[in-house]
Amino acid sequence: MKIKRRILADAPIELIDRLAGNHFFSSTSFAGIWRTLGGNPVYWLAEESGEVVAVLPGVEFGRGRLRRFQAMPNGCYGRILYNTTKLADHSEISESIVNRILDEKYIKAFLMDFHKTIKCSGKFNIEKYTIYLVDISSPDWEPPDSKLRQQIRKGERTKLTLETFNPSLHLNNFMHLVSMHERRRQTKVTYSQEFFEALADVAARDSRVKWVWCEHEGRPVASHIFFIEGDSLMHWQMYYDEALSNLQATKFIPYSISKQSVRNGIKYLNLGLSAAGAGGAEFYKSKWGGRPYDYNCYVHKNLLGRLL
Repeated sequence: MKIKRRILADAPIELIDRLAGNHFFSSTSFAGIWRTLGGNPVYWLAEESGEVVAVLPGVEFGRGRLRRFQAMPNGCYGRILYNTTKLADHSEISESIVNRILDEKYIKAFLMDFHKTIKCSGKFNIEKYTIYLVDISSPDWEPPDSKLRQQIRKGERTKLTLETFNPSLHLNNFMHLVSMHERRRQTKVTYSQEFFEALADVAARDSRVKWVWCEHEGRPVASHIFFIEGDSLMHWQMYYDEALSNLQATKFIPYSISKQSVRNGIKYLNLGLSAAGAGGAEFYKSKWGGRPYDYNCYVHKNLLGRLL
């Protein structure tokens, strides 16, 4: 078996996107967005007899001896895409890809194995992650918490205007919401305007991105970004005007998009990771009916990577 590294320009894009299916994080569109933040999309291909039997998409950052590899960045999920039309042992393929990644001598490598498709050697450390999944598959699903249901109904009564994000109309106000969000958290802006512009371009042609813009009587209230990842709807980012939080948009929007998504075959609402020790966030997610789901992040750092 041969393992080859390919950059986006040289990768079999049609094959990768076909294997990715409904998994947005594995798509070439998602990987390409990270170029706006200095990332370089790469694909580790496993070949047998000249045929691609599996692909691990990811993104490299840095140059030369300072390169690091992430599948995928910022806590998004990695996944080995197996070409099911080819007969091959998945464990052997996974081990071969991972060993080849080690040979590349990245200073750091992170493999987020949410889908449990990756088998790593003992040279990787294991970090445990927990997210909360809400089973929304029933047409009659409602959050179990009565207060949350009341807040959602208030959002309905205030006649919030929900529409698909349009960068030509909404981008400036959206970036203002992002700035307010970062000031509240007292952190630097994680994603640049160029990143969001690239994401908006993908969203315009990719139904796996659900980007909602919310206004009330002409005033920007909130904007939420969701990704379709397999049979789940991931609530990825939300930005809002805290002065208008009494309108309950941050509760009404995920509820509304969840209800729409169920009609399209989605089974779970993914409420994402919580920071370590964030008991309040976990309690809030339980109000939606969230159940914990554990998975591994495989981490390898060489000597230089451990020092940086």
